[in-house]
Amino acid sequence: MRIAWVRVVGLAGIAVVAGAGWAQTAAKPAAPARDAKTIVAAARARVEQTDVRAVGRLVEVAASGTRTTNRLVLESHAFPDAVRTLVTVTLPDHAVDRYWVTQDREGHTTIETSRAGAKPERLSPEYWGEAVGGTLFSPEDFADGQFFWARQTLTGIQKYGARECYVLKSEPAAGQTSVYRSVTTWIDQKTGAPVLVEAAEKSGITKQFVFYGIERIGGLWLSRQIEAKENGKPGSSLLIVDRGSPHAHLQRKEFDVVVPGNTGSQR
Repeated sequence: MRIAWVRVVGLAGIAVVAGAGWAQTAAKPAAPARDAKTIVAAARARVEQTDVRAVGRLVEVAASGTRTTNRLVLESHAFPDAVRTLVTVTLPDHAVDRYWVTQDREGHTTIETSRAGAKPERLSPEYWGEAVGGTLFSPEDFADGQFFWARQTLTGIQKYGARECYVLKSEPAAGQTSVYRSVTTWIDQKTGAPVLVEAAEKSGITKQFVFYGIERIGGLWLSRQIEAKENGKPGSSLLIVDRGSPHAHLQRKEFDVVVPGNTGSQR
């Protein structure tokens, strides 16, 4: 990003892509937009329709081809105040890591985490780029914050494979915390679905996210798999959705930060 569906949470994340702002039928596509404002408005509309639960895998693929598989449960819903996402990763040793990602409509993100069942804590922004389950996916990659950043530039229209795409460059302004200095998204003109994302970290590292298996399910454009790569390095990571729902009807209480051994929550 969500599929069972991966929601494209913009960088990487969940890959469920809603069709809002673009054609709702293949027979009568919307006229191509030509300005960043229109494209960003459509991308934000997709995010604001988020209501997904997905079960799948996070897989690290070493340069040798060896695979390490983590189980993944991803839940995300757009509430009036913010998009809330809960990522639950079960590691090969059965330890469980959880990430609560909250992103408001002003482009501000907060992340809380509980690793191996420990008490939840607020994750400092300097760790937002850490590996989730030993993969190239990081906690911030499960938020769509880049579409709500202040600086949005349409850099051109390019083909990616057979798809004609808008190329949108997003950059955070002061107060919009991120490990990325920019995120560039290739958005398919016909569906509004992201097909490629390049995320440039402030550290100088650039990650690429490629979306596969994009299809329309339940009125939404969905991607069933995302591959993450780091420029100049062998190996990759995969986010694969096995099953789930793009209309999960999630409730606010499902995103409470639960303290282990306590029936209450922190919020």
